[in-house]
Amino acid sequence: MQEPSPELRVLYEEARQYEEARDHYNAVKLYKRIVKEASHWAPPLIRLGEIYKYRQEWKPALYYNKKAVSLDAGNQMAWWNVGIAATALKKGRLARNVWSKFGMSTDEPSLGPVSVRLFCQGQFEIFWVSRLGPARGLIRNIPHPRSGRRYGDIVLFDNAARGYHTSDAYRLPVFDELGLIKRSHYQTFSCILQSPDNRDVKSLRQLCREEGLGFEVWANASRAFASQYFGDTPEFYFHNFEPQSELLVAVAAPRQEAALAVLDAWTVISLKGYADFKVHRV
Repeated sequence: MQEPSPELRVLYEEARQYEEARDHYNAVKLYKRIVKEASHWAPPLIRLGEIYKYRQEWKPALYYNKKAVSLDAGNQMAWWNVGIAATALKKGRLARNVWSKFGMSTDEPSLGPVSVRLFCQGQFEIFWVSRLGPARGLIRNIPHPRSGRRYGDIVLFDNAARGYHTSDAYRLPVFDELGLIKRSHYQTFSCILQSPDNRDVKSLRQLCREEGLGFEVWANASRAFASQYFGDTPEFYFHNFEPQSELLVAVAAPRQEAALAVLDAWTVISLKGYADFKVHRV
């Protein structure tokens, strides 16, 4: 690979500054100008592929990352981005070829659970995700409706850990969500449990599990709070709920009738009540 001229290196550093300032319009303009003049140089192609990935513009993301690996076959980030874009575009053969380079397969459930974050309305929401492959997974908690996500959605995610989701029992890497692959058929419902204790909450969780429904305590669960340290690897802490007179919970079910049935069964078992039942349109 030939070295670019000093002038193009200066332009590249200027483009990087635009990118760091989140001025992607001018960054892309400069990177594309450099590519025209130095089509043999991989770094601007890699940066274009990265920008288009985060913008979820998968065709140009795939194009620029493929060009980058044709010039720099050892660049693992560019190869991984090819795999992500191929997964998003449902190019199964290409995705399989890429993941095989990392010793993985398209279906890789043995990778274990991860946490995935989505930025919405000024804060992060942290999802519990069962990994279905190197870059896609199934949401296992019940996201807040404002996130636009549901229990059981299949989402695409990046491979760079942005922090860790921490509790007393686990410490999971947190990856950025990169878009929805398949919408779940589950709907989101919520209500307020009246005077529940820990045993009551466990009972409702078990009833939901037996019926194949999702359950979550919305008082604390999917909205994790980050520590005061926002460096390269912030910690997002999960807080266990404290018993209180009213507790906001969510149920994920295919139909409203299924959600009401499990709540009514819980009232019989617990001798407690619920109120303010809501259907959330997601």
